[in-house]
Amino acid sequence: MEVFFDTEFTTLGDRLNLPHLISIGCVAQGGEEFYAELADTWQQSACSEFVVENVLPLLQGGDSRMKEFELAIRLKDWIEGLTTNDEVVFCTDSPSFDWPFVGELFNFYGWPKNMRRKYGTVFFEEDWRNQYFDMGLLDYWNKNLARQHHSLVDARSIQFAWKFAMQQSQPFGQIQCNTPLT
Repeated sequence: MEVFFDTEFTTLGDRLNLPHLISIGCVAQGGEEFYAELADTWQQSACSEFVVENVLPLLQGGDSRMKEFELAIRLKDWIEGLTTNDEVVFCTDSPSFDWPFVGELFNFYGWPKNMRRKYGTVFFEEDWRNQYFDMGLLDYWNKNLARQHHSLVDARSIQFAWKFAMQQSQPFGQIQCNTPLT
């Protein structure tokens, strides 16, 4: 079972400023969703200008805000509740940015029993299907631009674009592209 996920973090990072997780959003194949914001892993002063301007204003707070150990427990319970028969694979379009936070979290607090310890990458062997994925993302963001860089909304966009690309049966340019209903 695929779970599409995205994270938001303080900065892209360099040798002096390591990135810290701010939020994570997950969407399972069946539509189940998980969203959390961290209360104890970052400070605004460590955030890049981009994050201050584009990510922080979208944070929800309230019940979404929790400490790292609470996130680990809740996310693990959510993953284990998705399926008892299938392996859960976390899929992202930016594994070098998103996956290290998930790996670090579960390496420290314990892995869900049904989760693969390696990410899935949203990528297709056929270039034309990658083009459809990009078209799906563009279509999604044309409708939801105001929420881009909210980790749950970004996870939804990845799932939408993946479904869109998978529904296509012919190479790009040979058929008319119509946005499918979700």
